[in-house]
Amino acid sequence: MLISCNDSVNEESNKQTINSKNHSTKKITNSIGEVLNPKAIKFVEQWDEYKTIDEVLIDFYNITTNDALSKAKTLSDSAQQLKDSIRIKRFKENDIKIRLNVLYNHTLRLSDMASIQKIDPKEVSEEISTIISAYSALNSKINNIVNQESLEKELIDFKYILN
Repeated sequence: MLISCNDSVNEESNKQTINSKNHSTKKITNSIGEVLNPKAIKFVEQWDEYKTIDEVLIDFYNITTNDALSKAKTLSDSAQQLKDSIRIKRFKENDIKIRLNVLYNHTLRLSDMASIQKIDPKEVSEEISTIISAYSALNSKINNIVNQESLEKELIDFKYILN
């Protein structure tokens, strides 16, 4: 017998594990946390991995337990790519790296939940909520950094005008 290590095989077995579980089809609904302000959006517009995780997370604001578990691997992969792809010099500092690691660790936890035979839907819901909160905290920090840099630039410009 020949066995291939293929992602599609792993994905299919993961879906079978998820589908064999007795999960509620009730939607898990979360409110949208902090989003990027217009200046911050412009600041990250070249960061494709940020755009990707933003798109992936949209589904998690209103999702069933089964869907969340089946999409958990994609989410954790996106979170890993995000934390490994920091291109903006200011974002390479610990305040952003910590938030990216927290987000990634929680997406990994959700991905691990997909392999647990009898996972409580409430635990899945709580983990999704934590992931959305971590993403909101990241957005908040990005907004704060962009606002701070903008204010500092305005102060420098203002001082230049006064002299």
